[in-house]
Amino acid sequence: MKGLWRWKTPRPPSASAFLAIFVSAFLVLDFALCQNLDDSGGGVDTGKVDNPAVREFVAQEVNRRIANVTSQAFSGDLAAESSFCVLNKEKDWNNAFNFSLNSKFLRDCVARTKGDVQQRLCTAGEIRSYLSSTFTTSMRYQKPNMNCNLTSWVPGCEPGWACSTGSNQNSDSRNLQDIPRRTMDCQPCCEGFFCPQGITCMIPCPLGSYCPLSTLNNDTGVCEPYDYQLPHGLSNHTCGGANIWADVAHSSEIFCSAGSYCPSNTEKIPCSSGNYCPTGSTAEKRKSVEY
Repeated sequence: MKGLWRWKTPRPPSASAFLAIFVSAFLVLDFALCQNLDDSGGGVDTGKVDNPAVREFVAQEVNRRIANVTSQAFSGDLAAESSFCVLNKEKDWNNAFNFSLNSKFLRDCVARTKGDVQQRLCTAGEIRSYLSSTFTTSMRYQKPNMNCNLTSWVPGCEPGWACSTGSNQNSDSRNLQDIPRRTMDCQPCCEGFFCPQGITCMIPCPLGSYCPLSTLNNDTGVCEPYDYQLPHGLSNHTCGGANIWADVAHSSEIFCSAGSYCPSNTEKIPCSSGNYCPTGSTAEKRKSVEY
């Protein structure tokens, strides 16, 4: 992801910078999808999910809302604090989260979840919980919350899986302290999203990443191309989607690998002869000819 990960100093980006980016993005994502809910508030009308025009409208509306927030993602003290890793806030944001050129993964997720996407997207509170744990504890483990703790551990708490809040729950997606009860209809994470262990919701993978559904390697027991294993005692559980996204050092498996380019977060294409594709490429780059 060009620009977004260009450090001026060898220190990791601040937790507050990441928190502002993700919270801003998901407030708009949640609002956009709410505009397409049926009267019950339970998601996109399931009778319309098979209509390609409806899926495309939802996908493009989400992208439009994300684009509108780019100029607000960083301001004041936050802009100064994160200036060492963000060179051009609008350009870097678009390079990471503007899916307008290829929103197929969003359309596919609308169809896969039968219009239940809004009930599966992380709220501001869940994003804050994820990022707080990411920057203060292990990348692989989240702090206990109401859905995933010692007494409650649904399949959606496992890496690569997510659950729904259901159609009757009215959660405050903008409340940084609110983590809704999200334990219904747990399924593998949609392609193009990542679902961390310890929370039961989905976050879209940025451009420059590659987030397909994983498959089980029967020899190693690992869900590839990621590095998590199936939980013991859940015979019906399958490998899910991506489970983590951070910098290359902590989540190299989710970035588009060197030698390939990923025009979307669900498509990987080998680099053609005469071009080069470093890690995280969204397009091929022509090799310069020296004489």
